[in-house]
Amino acid sequence: MNTENNTPIDPNDGADQPPASDQNNAPFELAGNNGKPKWLTRKEYTNPAEKKRDFWIGVAIFFVLNIVLTLCQWGLGAGFYTVSPSIVDSNFPSSPLFSILSWALLLMPWVINIALVIYFALTRSQIALGMVAGFGIALAIVICLGVIFTVWCFVALSGSGF
Repeated sequence: MNTENNTPIDPNDGADQPPASDQNNAPFELAGNNGKPKWLTRKEYTNPAEKKRDFWIGVAIFFVLNIVLTLCQWGLGAGFYTVSPSIVDSNFPSSPLFSILSWALLLMPWVINIALVIYFALTRSQIALGMVAGFGIALAIVICLGVIFTVWCFVALSGSGF
């Protein structure tokens, strides 16, 4: 008997659900009848504010992630060059290893960015759109800076008499 309201206790009450401590720790638990894992289910947006928030989260993820990856690339690249006595010397025994590691280091940001865009496209589409928009924003900034630099070069060269 339940002492609070004098009703009999159902022995099957909550038997089909895992304990509360296991509910958040099962990443491969199926989310529903569609057979997808919980971490791969698509988010259903309920209002436009939620979409905007996820979009701007995607833009922020793109810029923060790429700044961190660039700093890691610079640090690891500097570490590779300080460890090797002569990175360009083909007689150095670890030269192929450094070549492979440098290629892996150069391709790592591309792989991580593309994998995240694909993952978010399957789960939270607005974050994926935000990441793609972040790439577009970065591309537009680089193009504008390139135009400004080109104009500055022409102005500087025309004034020097070359």
